[in-house]
Amino acid sequence: MNADASSSQSAASGPQSSRGKSVLFCAECSFENPVSEGWLVVSDGDERTIVCPKCGYVADHRTERSTPTPRAD
Repeated sequence: MNADASSSQSAASGPQSSRGKSVLFCAECSFENPVSEGWLVVSDGDERTIVCPKCGYVADHRTERSTPTPRAD
């Protein structure tokens, strides 16, 4: 592949984000940070809840063995 093809391919796919894949966003107040930095993580047995530290919105709640399910908002 030549340089022209690779640069046009990047432009076609849209702007590249400098954020890592592990960044979590709050749907209520737009707080964003990696899960390991700043989010309140509450574990109770095999359940884990991730709460926004700014507004208290529950960003994720799951059991240890479950997979995330899409929200029906």
